[in-house]
Amino acid sequence: MPPDAAGLADKQPRSSREATEQRILDAAEELFASRNPTNVTVREVAEKAGVTHALVHQYVGTKEDLLAAVVTRGAPKRLDMIAELPDFRAVTPLLVNDVLDRTLHSRTMIRSVMDGVDYASLGDRMQTGQALLALARQAAESGTLRHPVTEPMDPRLVSACVTALAFGWVAVGEWLTQIYDLQGEEPEELRAQLLDMVARMAEQVFPLEPDEANPTG
Repeated sequence: MPPDAAGLADKQPRSSREATEQRILDAAEELFASRNPTNVTVREVAEKAGVTHALVHQYVGTKEDLLAAVVTRGAPKRLDMIAELPDFRAVTPLLVNDVLDRTLHSRTMIRSVMDGVDYASLGDRMQTGQALLALARQAAESGTLRHPVTEPMDPRLVSACVTALAFGWVAVGEWLTQIYDLQGEEPEELRAQLLDMVARMAEQVFPLEPDEANPTG
């Protein structure tokens, strides 16, 4: 056997397993996004992924494990965004854009919340929110940006509002465009305005500079 053959043999099964796991998670995500996760069975996921019921259990686990894996699969990318650009005002539009791009994942999050998943008890699945809040608190303590509000807003509330806008738009954006006569707007322009609004929301955590807080001295 050539010197590299053993290493290649080790990599191939792992690569094959990873590909199969991703196919299973893709199938689960599509099903979870389309209807209440409690009504989705492991057997349906297996059938959609083109694998056996037993293989889903072997590679991922129970339906609860499937949902947890689907919910958390977006976290590494978003945590990388925060690590690479640790600035609350700058990174929030990027995170919101990712939520808007990954509609199946976002709809799975929405449906699982509506189905009663207790996210407060799932600390490892709340990492993105916790990392974003840490940036918001850091921004609130910095006092480096001027803005026209009278008082800076609670970093927790601003972070929550940014998140609500992102997932809310995925959930009911199509309905909102009809209600508020936005159908004629180009999708790219509409998204650009949404992301600009997010950046403006993010600015609300920054405290006023002394000369703005008391302009008369």
